[in-house]
Amino acid sequence: MSALPVHLLTGFLGSGKTTLLARLLREPALADTAVVINELGEIGLDHLLVDRGFEDDVVLLDSGCLCCALGNSLQETLESLYFRRERKALPAFARVVIETTGVADPGPIAATLALDSAIARHYRLGSIVTVVDAMNAAAHLDRFEEARRQVAVADRLVVSKRDLADGAPIEARLRALNPHAALGGAVFVDAQSGHVPALGAHGHEGHDHLAEQGIATISLRFCEPLTWARYADFVQWSQRTLGARLLRMKGAVRMEDGEARALHGVLRLFSAPQGIPTLPASLGCGAVVLVTQDVHAEELDEARRRLLGDTSIQA
Repeated sequence: MSALPVHLLTGFLGSGKTTLLARLLREPALADTAVVINELGEIGLDHLLVDRGFEDDVVLLDSGCLCCALGNSLQETLESLYFRRERKALPAFARVVIETTGVADPGPIAATLALDSAIARHYRLGSIVTVVDAMNAAAHLDRFEEARRQVAVADRLVVSKRDLADGAPIEARLRALNPHAALGGAVFVDAQSGHVPALGAHGHEGHDHLAEQGIATISLRFCEPLTWARYADFVQWSQRTLGARLLRMKGAVRMEDGEARALHGVLRLFSAPQGIPTLPASLGCGAVVLVTQDVHAEELDEARRRLLGDTSIQA
């Protein structure tokens, strides 16, 4: 059986995560969803609950979805959900959505999904969706690093409270911080196992520096297949040199054996490349996006050289 996607729903305090989640769970397409909320006091789904539950820590929503609080570790919670699903003690959910606390950095959660072998047997990282409060986003992004990191690592950004916001739209600020994320649209889209990561519409090679934020992106296009030796060298170099300053890596590339694979990395942790059915023609031999924080321009150039196989790389 293929691994179940785990989507992360994040956003700063008061951004409207729970309101969005409650609305989404009413959609028939998400009726077979398990929801994990990692802080019980933030649950705002009471109006969706019914009287019966399966066990004390899991309730059935009237949308047909399951909801539980993250009372133990993420591994224990996900493993419990999976094995109770296998025993048919819970309905056969097709995906998991984790709603994080408002001040959470989604990076370590995504890294846990990639690193923990017990979790990786049954689950894979789906998408990271960040809700941004149009009223307060500028202040949050100015004051809180967590808010900036939530935006920087997102696959999709959802802007809430537009009707209450004054002044200039926030989209330009979000685009500067994360030029590769999709804005709005379908939120939790389940691709088949080994899906092509959302790489955004930017097809150029190069990098954008945001010195005032400390966050930069580098987007790479491959003109030839990526060799396993080159990728292993990049991973080892990144773990040693960039470490936790690599907020996220995502890519879809053709390897030297001719197979297309999805690449994922968070902080120092890289998951095994997953096979994907095909690459979009627009990607050529593939593309990789790196999101970094407090990384020098020379280091970004070195990352580019190591991935693209520039002969000027110095050992």
